[in-house]
Amino acid sequence: MFSTILGPYPHTADLDADAALRLALEDQLVAEVGLLADGRVLGPGDDALACWQTAVARAAELVAESGRAVPPTKARVIGPYTLGRRADRSFAARRRTTLAAAEAGNAVLRTLLEAGAPLVQVEEDGLRAIGPEDDAERDLARTALLRLTDGVGGHLTLSVAGGDPNGAGPRVLYDAPFSSHYFDLILGPEGWRVARDAPGERGLVLGVADCRTPAADDAGVVAWAASYAASMRGRGLARVGLAPSAGLELLSPEAARAKLATLARVAAGPLIGEQLR
Repeated sequence: MFSTILGPYPHTADLDADAALRLALEDQLVAEVGLLADGRVLGPGDDALACWQTAVARAAELVAESGRAVPPTKARVIGPYTLGRRADRSFAARRRTTLAAAEAGNAVLRTLLEAGAPLVQVEEDGLRAIGPEDDAERDLARTALLRLTDGVGGHLTLSVAGGDPNGAGPRVLYDAPFSSHYFDLILGPEGWRVARDAPGERGLVLGVADCRTPAADDAGVVAWAASYAASMRGRGLARVGLAPSAGLELLSPEAARAKLATLARVAAGPLIGEQLR
């Protein structure tokens, strides 16, 4: 298992970009998070390759004197369906924007993976907006994700934060060849329903640290969630990750670090053994 952060971090806005990146990485390294992320707020104009390469370089600098191995750092991109929903209101315009973004995104994914990114997180929070009767939206989202991933080799994670993606449905979520899926199980507890449909060879990254409150997370509950996900379709613990339910930027430094530490401690394994006995 591994632990990772999801979105914006750290907890302060009064830092320049490089200082914020260093602080985010330092906190993750101290907590012994298994998969690092840069903690930035994603924008449609971001250079995903440059952002990932900068994070990798900063992480290497921070551990250079310790002799520790540098944990892998994931890259992040905004998915085409979410970009389309942000850009245009009419369905016809959104369809053009979305499919163009999928074609462009395919090239970005190839570039990141060829450069050595161990995992690319495709953030598709817009999938939450699809309702049960939105057949045209489901078709658009599914087509966009298939075009985005067409011919792309490497580990891609489909991430839906801020609620559950039940309206999108299994075909949208699972027809494209993603290797793993992130679901927010705090703001979207019904995400467990679609998680149960995930093929057993796919990983599940569970948003289980509650970012709505500074209160400490119950490590036993986090461990139960991990063991439950591992039991689905013979998935096993090797295909389970743990994460916050959202960005940690609104929490105090102490609360954010405590949540990271809990996720990393559970991911290390002993508490999971207690759940499985």
